[in-house]
This record gives sequence, C-alpha cells and structure tokens, in this order.
Amino acid sequence: MILNKNEVINSLLNKSLKIIQRPDYFNFSLDSLLISNFISLTRGADKILDLGTGNGAIPLFLSQRTKAKITGIEIQETSANLAIRNVELNNLQEQITIIHDDMKNWKNHFESGSQDVIITNPPFFKFHGNENQLNNLDQLTLARHEITIDLEQLISVASNLLKHKGYFAMVHRPDRFLEIVDTMRKYGIFPKRVQFCHSKIDKPAKILLIEGIRNGKDSLTILPPLVSHDDSGKYSKEILNLFQDLDIEKD
Repeated sequence: MILNKNEVINSLLNKSLKIIQRPDYFNFSLDSLLISNFISLTRGADKILDLGTGNGAIPLFLSQRTKAKITGIEIQETSANLAIRNVELNNLQEQITIIHDDMKNWKNHFESGSQDVIITNPPFFKFHGNENQLNNLDQLTLARHEITIDLEQLISVASNLLKHKGYFAMVHRPDRFLEIVDTMRKYGIFPKRVQFCHSKIDKPAKILLIEGIRNGKDSLTILPPLVSHDDSGKYSKEILNLFQDLDIEKD
C-alpha cells in the first residue's frame, strides 16, 4: 500500500491488525481499546455502529470480538478516508463499512431503531466560544471539542438508532459523569455498568466507561476501578491482559 505524506502504519494487538495514522489528525488511544473491550456484545448483536469513528480504530478492535456487521460514521473527510483504507489494509471490507457524513444526518443511512449496539469515543470538551481553548489544527479541534455535535445531540442520535433493549457504550471524562447519566436517562437509555479508569492506583480517575440499555431497567453496577499503569509507568497487568484477550482468532 502506498502511503501519503505524514502517514505511518502502526501495529495493533500484537500485530494482528494494522492501522494507518497521521500525526496531524486524531489518532487512536487507549480509550478506543478500553471502550471496544467494555461494550457488551450479546449473541443477537448483528449490527454495530461507531459514532465518530475517526480512522476506524474501534471497528478494527471490535472485529476481533464479533462477526457482526460494523459501521463507522465520520464527519471529517480525511479521517473517513483513512478509516476506509484501514478496513482495506486489514481485509475487513466484508464486515466493516465506513460512511463519510455528519452523524446528525443518520436518517440518510439508517432506519430508526435499526442498531443492536452503538459505541462512541466522542469529543470530551465543551466549547464556550473561547478560541484560546482550541487546538490550532481544526481537525484536532473537531475531535476533542463539541463543535459539530454536543453530548446531548450525540445521545439523542444513539437513542433514535438503537433497537429496543439495544446497548450503548461511551468513553468520556469522569467530571461529566452526572451529566452523562442524566442525558442518557432523558433519551431512554438506562445506565447499567460504569467503570472508572485511573492512570495509577493513587491518582484520580481520568477516564469513564459507561454502558446503558435502550428502554432498560433502573439497575446500575459500578465495576472495580481499572488501573492502566504500574508504579514504574509501564502498562499494568490488566491492560496487558486486555491486549492479549482481544488478540484472538475468530471461530
């Protein structure tokens, strides 16, 4: 495969997958791996949608857990094209489809209530009109700040697309936990599982993983905390096991 300027190919999951990335666009992080492992994939889950797929890392990770059809939708053209090429690079065209569009245009691509599972790694930061808080690169700004879509709009889209009893999972910041819970419930997605992720055991949580069910019941489980690094700064055993667990061959 011919790479364009500034592009590199990185290995994922002990080299079972490869991904093309650009340093001037949003690259996958541990967040993508964590949410891909966190989401419940039940036996009847046939259609999975990744809202804001970026360069397609989450669909790639999910392809190692399920044979379900996976769709990623991405508003930025360059990122969407990277995602398409990453699907081709890993020979996953039969399983993964990438759509270049604003997720708010979901009616152009999907029927209401058509998705069994929706997953997302959305922009974390609110935008209040202060340009000083924005990255100089517009493409990174869109990935990190709620410019093109905010939390409520995203959850509304997910609610419209989820089947009855469908699963929704999101990675986000702990300081927005209460807002996330309130918004999910507002749109009929009832939180079922939450896990807080810490860089070290004695540090405040940096990442929140949350899963809910469309039209589910009130019953929330707080999972044990996940610690990503040990005292030496290396990945913890939990994270290393996560890489190993996802690096599997499909039946």
